[in-house]
Amino acid sequence: MHGSSSTGQFASSPQAPPQADDVATGIRHHDIVSIQYLRGVAALFVVLYHSRMQIHEYASVLDSGFWEFGSAGVDIFFVISGFVMWVSTHSREMTSFSFIKNRIIRIVPLYWLVTLVIYLSALVFSDFFRTVQPAFDHLIKSLLFIPHFNPGAPGRIWPILVPGWTLNYEMFFYAIFAVSMFLPRKLMFAGVLTVFMAVLTAGYAAGSVNPIIMFYSNPLILEFAFGMLLGRAYLQRRLSFSKWLSLILVCMGFCLLVLLTPMETEASRIVVWGVPATLIVSGCISLESRGAIWHHDILKLVGDASYSIYLVHLLVLGVLRVAWSRLNLIQADQISAGLFVFSGTLLCAIGGVLVYRIVEAPLLRTTRRLARKLEGWGKSGMAARLRPKAEVRSG
Repeated sequence: MHGSSSTGQFASSPQAPPQADDVATGIRHHDIVSIQYLRGVAALFVVLYHSRMQIHEYASVLDSGFWEFGSAGVDIFFVISGFVMWVSTHSREMTSFSFIKNRIIRIVPLYWLVTLVIYLSALVFSDFFRTVQPAFDHLIKSLLFIPHFNPGAPGRIWPILVPGWTLNYEMFFYAIFAVSMFLPRKLMFAGVLTVFMAVLTAGYAAGSVNPIIMFYSNPLILEFAFGMLLGRAYLQRRLSFSKWLSLILVCMGFCLLVLLTPMETEASRIVVWGVPATLIVSGCISLESRGAIWHHDILKLVGDASYSIYLVHLLVLGVLRVAWSRLNLIQADQISAGLFVFSGTLLCAIGGVLVYRIVEAPLLRTTRRLARKLEGWGKSGMAARLRPKAEVRSG
């Protein structure tokens, strides 16, 4: 769920090998422009899902089970993440440490910043944040990606920044993936999948009420494996179908994602949303490999800003909710609800792009420069410590 700041051109020849440089890992997966488009779509899906829940009257008007489909944006993100992690580590030398370092640089700074802003704001404007109780242990666990029960939303395993629950899964996946990098490449997928299955089995067998065990023993984690399978197929040049078949996969994926939404439960989600998300991602990548994806600057920008959109959209929707209420615009009808949802989605996209341009991109550049300096100082210090020993031996 993370955009990048560069632009790129996908080769029109089928399945050109990826040239990588994810801001996070080194792959230039923005060369696969359809991935960036899908990130933008996934982020706006989540915005759509949350916008209908901001005002009670609208939630009841838009109460059909089909309206829940926006939550499936998370599933698209997870499949994309598995794909990008697999492809990004294929054609370059990268240690587990470098992988985790790059992931932390990419994920942590903006997430910490937004979390701290919400925490400090909740101390001052407690009425504005409906599910935020500014407890210190709640803050620490949120910053460290530790699943825990949210004191402001009993029974919910949410951090202070509610959408951050997905980042807990992401960081868990990154940790397992980093460990798997010690294995031969051909065994990495089996290693990751084995750990996933062991965690799921242990969680169900234990039947624990511990939030960490409850959280990670969710079949949702298998969607990362779906993405890794797509990454393997892509690198093996097997993810290049005819344009019509690719288009059918995309359309079928979106249709199933919406139509199966009323059937979604924690147990069925991997089928109801995970499988359609996989169809969508595979179809889009295949379309692009056939030169059937056009390049559009606005769509690309929304994709690049998807991480910012995802992290700040609840803040934007909260401001809009207060303004909507004070302007007496709340009417329990579909027109008023639709106008709020449309306005919220548009403002979240604009706000996310602004945050990306003004905060996220500069913050990322600064963090990466600082990391390089620290790494350089560390290497210099190590060389200085080793030099006298070498001189003594030579003497």
